[in-house]
Amino acid sequence: MKKIFTIVLFLFGLMISCSNPKSETIESFEFAIYDDLPIFEDEYLYSKEFRKGLKFISDETEWYLIDWNQNGIYSEIGVDYYGVKSPFKNRPIVAILKEENFLKHNEKTFSIEKETNFRSLKVTSLKLDNKISYISNFIPIELTDGSVLENAILESYDKTVIYYWATWCAPCVKKLEQVENNRKQLERLNINFIPIYSGCHLNEVIELNEKKGFNFAPMEVSEKSAVSYQISGLPETYVFDKNGNLIAERFELE
Repeated sequence: MKKIFTIVLFLFGLMISCSNPKSETIESFEFAIYDDLPIFEDEYLYSKEFRKGLKFISDETEWYLIDWNQNGIYSEIGVDYYGVKSPFKNRPIVAILKEENFLKHNEKTFSIEKETNFRSLKVTSLKLDNKISYISNFIPIELTDGSVLENAILESYDKTVIYYWATWCAPCVKKLEQVENNRKQLERLNINFIPIYSGCHLNEVIELNEKKGFNFAPMEVSEKSAVSYQISGLPETYVFDKNGNLIAERFELE
């Protein structure tokens, strides 16, 4: 009888364990660091160090707690960081951990708070200037002229490349030259390439277009959409299929 009771307890525990799978996993990321702070622009100029991140998944949304001082705690306010990353990025973009923190996935905003040890999400309707954001599918892109690129731009193509760039970004300009020289190949592959500039001025874009012979319509991303698309450095690339699914964050003509 005692043996049967033990087996029942074991099976009950196993059932509970399977119905509540552990959603925390540890990953390691390499950050560019200056003065013990993470740097996301011109990362190649700075030394790199690894930090461990505790990954959580809830409401189809992922977020991380980063153990910045490497003492195994992950949730020290004012010391550790929290962050999110798009599916194809190598590391999350992060912010210092506070008692109440906010993140955005696609167009939904959440808070993560001290009372849950930052282990759960709470939907919020607050309109926040929040730079901790990522996407997993296409969301409309607001431009500074007030117009919006909607899902309709995807429907006639097998792939659409949204390419955020600037005139001062040498790799960006090189990519635009490659695309300009291979327009027929892109048409044959039914690929739509849409460059959208950020962090430079319209007159500089017009001057570059004239100098290089580009035929791109100048479009500047709004600050709101720059945050939603996690533009922390340039270039930033997002490749979508015709249904709006994010399928890559890198585009090579080869």
